[in-house]
Amino acid sequence: MNAHPHAASRFCMHCGGRLARRTPPGDALERLVCEGCGFVHYLNPRPTAGVIPERDDGRLLLVRRAIAPGFGEWAFPGGFMDVGETAEEAAARETREEANLRVEALSLLGVYTRATAGVVVIVYEGRALGEGSAGSETSEVAWFRPDAIPWDALAFDTTHRALEAWLRRRGLER
Repeated sequence: MNAHPHAASRFCMHCGGRLARRTPPGDALERLVCEGCGFVHYLNPRPTAGVIPERDDGRLLLVRRAIAPGFGEWAFPGGFMDVGETAEEAAARETREEANLRVEALSLLGVYTRATAGVVVIVYEGRALGEGSAGSETSEVAWFRPDAIPWDALAFDTTHRALEAWLRRRGLER
């Protein structure tokens, strides 16, 4: 996905009026503005949260995506945050949903952005509790040693950057 999903919106979510692209007074950027009620529809980045689950033996879990974007490619479990949950709660929930795996002892690894997709990715590392299995948005899960990460088959640049940071934290290199 190369643009915000609402960038092509044509109607106001408040009154149903037509949207026009223009720069609101006091703003520096062109926005979607309702011609009826004047509401400004900001296309802000959307926060996601994920976890790199790790076993005591140092292997990490990745999931093969069964949905777009990144269909068929590997990533750590993660997804969009829901209103009312913390980033940690979202990361743990997404791991349960995508990998049927519980995690604990979450520690912030880093925050990464995919500017063209309007996404902010908050990544944790955490201790895996169990084996895991594919969920509704994944076709498979696998445990990888650090030297066996499938770099050429990873879904996103943020996946690459987070896994590289995960390795550095352990004194390892790609």
